[in-house]
This record gives sequence, C-alpha cells and structure tokens, in this order.
Amino acid sequence: MEKDKLVEIFEAISAYCLENKVVSEGELLMKIRACVQSLSEREREELERRLKGDVEAVLFKSITSEEKISVFSPDMRTRINYQGELFYCLPTHRYMSAELEETFLRWAKLRSPLGALKDVVREFMERCQYQVRDEGGDSDSAYLELSALKKGTENQRRIHLFIFPTIKFVSRFREENDAVFEPSEAGEETVIVVPTEKTPAPFISCLRDQEIEGALIWVADLEKRTISPFIGMPQDTELERNFENPEEARRAVSVWMRKMHLIAF
Repeated sequence: MEKDKLVEIFEAISAYCLENKVVSEGELLMKIRACVQSLSEREREELERRLKGDVEAVLFKSITSEEKISVFSPDMRTRINYQGELFYCLPTHRYMSAELEETFLRWAKLRSPLGALKDVVREFMERCQYQVRDEGGDSDSAYLELSALKKGTENQRRIHLFIFPTIKFVSRFREENDAVFEPSEAGEETVIVVPTEKTPAPFISCLRDQEIEGALIWVADLEKRTISPFIGMPQDTELERNFENPEEARRAVSVWMRKMHLIAF
C-alpha cells in the first residue's frame, strides 16, 4: 500500500529537524518547498484539496504552531529571534548560544551563496576597470578569495578580496589568517565583502567581538547587485564613484559605531 504523501513529507522534515535540532525559518521553508516540489502534479493538487489552502503555508503553520494537521507533524513551535533571523526548535530542546550561532552560519551559506556574491563583486570590479582572478575557495567553503588588478599609466592597483556569506565568519577567519590583514609593502589593499543582513545586529556583534583593522569592508546587495562601503575608504576614486549611496552608507555606519560605544560604556 502506498504511503500517505503528507506523512512522507512530515517524516522527511522531522528527520531534518532532528538532525539539526535548531533550524532557521528560511531553511525550514526551503525544506518544505523541496518536499512539495518532489510530488507529481496530481499529488500536489490532491494535497491542496485535502488541506484547503496553500500547501507550503499550511505545512509551515502546522510545524511551527500548536495547530497541528497531523499526529506526524514535527513540533518546532519554539521560536527564537537571533541576529535578526527567526529560528525554530523543539519545545523540549534546551538550545545553547553556540548552537544558534552554527545554525545562523549554516543558513547564511544557503541564503547568500558565495557564487552569487562573487558574480556581483566581479561585475563591480570589472565596471571599475579591474581584471579579476579567482585565488581560492569554492562554494562549499566559508569564503572565496579573489585578486583584482588595475593597470594604469603610472602604477598598478592591486586589491585582495575575501568574500563571506555573512560578516559573522570574519572573526574566525581573522583568528586563523591574521597575516592577511598586515599592511602590504606593495600597497595592495585587502577587502572583505559580505552580504546585506535583515538587521545591523550581525555587523554590530562582529565589530563588538573584534576590531577589524588592516582591511576595508564592503557590503553586497544580491537583489540590487550593488556594492556599498561599510568600513574604510579605497585608494581608487573610481571604486568610490561606483558604490551604491556611499555617503548614506557611511552615515549609517557612524550611527552604529556611536551606539556600540554607548553600549560598551
């Protein structure tokens, strides 16, 4: 006898939740969508009639609230706001901050794929007349490394870029690669590129934990395909001209830094 498709979906999601203990709202929605999309068109239509609504929305509500549509539904109704993102876990699960941190980092890789970020950075640098070359890392790693060269009549500008799926990875990277942030005798600039976040919380958290010196920080917006400055001023004015609202971005950073100072003291 063929197993009920609703039960199959709930079993797959239950296995995922049990494996990870804490899941972000985004990855839970992605898992639900993947399960629903694996059904045939006829199976999806039958499930829509049975659930009397949008299948993905009904499943998500069943999993994250007390309104269960099946005894097989996972129970992830405990909701936690961490670093501007929502996370869910079992009501009986006693999570630790380290576990939330790891879940945030896992979600960041899914939400902001390194390959997509690299494409935005490459477009920006080439628009500013730089030749870009891959130097290391892949889509499964915590960062990608690029080098950019701009040939001029008097000198050559070199920029070393490190791309991360969230600024929360930067502290770990610096601990393991401190030499990267040492001043270059050749005048090469080091740039860290991170994506936008839902709130300033990850940026504030990172800068509170560790002062980042020796590198510029840029923020990439995947939807707009733009780059904005966060910390530091590049030597090349062409880069400055191609930033998205550089003055507005720096005013925002100034406000955040003042707030951090007040919190610290």
